[in-house]
Order: sequence, then C-alpha cells, then structure tokens
Amino acid sequence: MLNQEIKAQALLAYHHTKTDRLDFTVHPVIETGNKGMFALGAGRAFSEDDKENLIDILLNIDSDIEFIDLRILVKSRQMLVWYNPPQKAEISFNSPAYTGNVDTLIPGLIFIATPGNLRCYSYKGKSRPTPDTKLYWAPLGNMYEDGSFCTGNCETPKENSIASIPVWERFVLECTNTHSGNVQVLKSATTFEQMVDFYQVLKSGGAKSFPAKELLPMPCKNSHQTLRDALRNRGNE
Repeated sequence: MLNQEIKAQALLAYHHTKTDRLDFTVHPVIETGNKGMFALGAGRAFSEDDKENLIDILLNIDSDIEFIDLRILVKSRQMLVWYNPPQKAEISFNSPAYTGNVDTLIPGLIFIATPGNLRCYSYKGKSRPTPDTKLYWAPLGNMYEDGSFCTGNCETPKENSIASIPVWERFVLECTNTHSGNVQVLKSATTFEQMVDFYQVLKSGGAKSFPAKELLPMPCKNSHQTLRDALRNRGNE
C-alpha cells in the first residue's frame, strides 16, 4: 500500500508489434495532492544498471563485487570465458600400459564455463586470445566432440562466478585421464595409449615448449573454428 513512508517507481513496457522490440521506461510514483491518489512522473529510459538490479531482484540474489582476473575474456550472467597461457602441468593417466602422473608441457587453454558445463580448447601462441583466435582440441583425455569433458563422479561448479575458476581448472588438469572420448586430440596419437606415450616422450625429451604442430583444429562447418564461433555455439549444454 502506498503512503508517505514508502517510495515507489513504476516500470512501463513498450512492445513494438512490427520489430518485436521491447523497451522500458521508469517513472516515479508521486502524490497528486488528493489523499490516496498518485500519478506517474516523467519517465526515463531503462538503463543497463536498472536491468542488472531488476534481474538480481527477480533471481533473489545479491550483487556481489568481484575483482576481475586479467585472464578473463568474457563475463556475463550466463557465461564466463578465460584463458591460461602455455604452462607446465602434472597430467594424471590411467591406462593398461601406464598409470601415474606426467609432469609435462601443455599449450595455452581457453575455458568456456556456463552453469554446470565447461568446454575447453587449446590455442597456439602465448598472446591473449581474441574473438578471431583459432581453436584446437585440448590435448587431454576424457573429452567429447564439443570440447566438454566426461565428468565421471567429479563434482563440478553449478555457477560461472570468478570464484569457480580454480575449481574448473582443477577439474580439467587434475582429474585422471582414462580414455580418449572417441576423439583424436593429437596429430601423432590416434589412440589413448599413444597420447600417454606422447606425453612421456615429451617429458623425457626435454622440450622447451609444447609442439604446436601436434594440435588438431576444432572443426566448424567445414572451416576452422574460432573463439567467436565457440561462443555462438553452446555445444551440448
């Protein structure tokens, strides 16, 4: 019930029947001078901040402040995208021929997280990826055709907050690789056992960087998939 102790604003929606565009204006609700009577004041355009605040109210969530990690490429309510440059990682394998960890080099990785789902790709070079960066299979096991992973009995984040990044990275880099997921992720390795051998040779050979020539491109309608393509296509989510 409106009274002098309660301030109110009204939201008006405008639907264009030809373009299907939906716009909003915000109006203060003001007293008219007659007891119990109110009117709408002058409206203003609905801002991006207004949209965020309205969504927070509808979802019953607080607008927490998050410090932005420099590796983040995209941050939205439904998607978080970040990257890691080439690095060393301890990859765990479980195969008939070898079970154990291999401390090895891996290429740069791009992660695309949406609630409850993660896709991971590799890329060439060390620079910060751009929308036109070409994507390659992440040279890891347990992978499906869209770049997502078999989760097995692992618990994965249900949200795509910045705080979930370390959990997702541990899921990708610290889970045991047990199979190839029916996809070939390295040019010289057509089986999972050959992939295990590849990493053992890479470690023992004293390589200074991951051999980029081994990366296989992610397909996209008979062309080479880019980061822009991957963001448009949400895989099997």
